[in-house]
Amino acid sequence: MRGWRLFLLGAASGVAEQAAAVLTTHSPGLCIAGCFAGSPHPRHEPFLRQLIGAARPDILLVAYGHPAQDLWIARNQPFLRVPVAMGVGGVFDYLSGRVPLAPSWVRRLGLEWAYRLVRQPRRWRRILTAVPWFSWAVVRSGRPSGVRKSS
Repeated sequence: MRGWRLFLLGAASGVAEQAAAVLTTHSPGLCIAGCFAGSPHPRHEPFLRQLIGAARPDILLVAYGHPAQDLWIARNQPFLRVPVAMGVGGVFDYLSGRVPLAPSWVRRLGLEWAYRLVRQPRRWRRILTAVPWFSWAVVRSGRPSGVRKSS
C-alpha cells in the first residue's frame, strides 16, 4: 500500500484516528491523508467535500453504516475527485479495538454475524427485516449474468 493516500470518514469521534494508527502500523508505507468523524447529513456535505478535496486522497473509506454511507457516497462521489470511495460500515470500530472481533472459531464457521447480533442486540430488527428481503431478491434474480454453470 506504499504511496496510497487514504481518507477515513465517519465513526464516532476519535475512532477513525485510532483506526488510522493501526493501519499505518501494519502498512508503514500507507499515507493517511485525513480522518474526520463528521455526519452523513446533507447540510455537512459542502464542508466535507472541501475537507476531502484538500486532502487529495486516492481512496475514501466511509463508515456511516448502511445505508447512510452508500447514500452519502452516491450523492458526493461526483464532486470529490477521489478515484475510489467505499462504504466500510463498522470496520473503524474493529480496527480501533472499540468493538472486539468474534473468536476465531466463530469466524471460521462463518457465524460472525450471529456473534455481532448477540453483542449488539439493537441490530436484530434490521437483520430480521433486511435478510429475508435480500434473500428473496437473490433467489428471484437467479444466476447473475456472465456466470456460467460449471460442468
